[in-house]
Amino acid sequence: MNGAAVRQLMNKKELKQKLEAGEKSRAGRLLSTFLREIAQEKTEILSTEGNVPGKVTKARALAAQIWRRALGTYTYVDPVTDVIKQPPPDKQMIELIFDRCEGRVGTHEEEQKKDASVPDKVSQANKDKLNKLAQKK
Repeated sequence: MNGAAVRQLMNKKELKQKLEAGEKSRAGRLLSTFLREIAQEKTEILSTEGNVPGKVTKARALAAQIWRRALGTYTYVDPVTDVIKQPPPDKQMIELIFDRCEGRVGTHEEEQKKDASVPDKVSQANKDKLNKLAQKK
């Protein structure tokens, strides 16, 4: 295979990857839109003061649940022993709150880059080098 054929194959693969990425990002935006709409719907929850039912948005109820887990102030009944338990503060929820308050929101792509295996990293590095060589010519 000569260099032109290799470049042509690489361009086809890159185009396919870009199209797939475009479809995934459109699907992600659509999902985010629906999640935002549902988050604004009202739902009934029990308030902490006197267990009086109240109506709040689902987003507010979810945020309250995250805070309860972060602070360790929620209880649940263990299905095996029927004992009421109160777990310690959840470190993941604490991290989530700090990241959101600071404006740092991790993306799925960052997680994939961190978790990439050594062969994948080497393969990506070689692909980048070949692309740079092809662009120089």
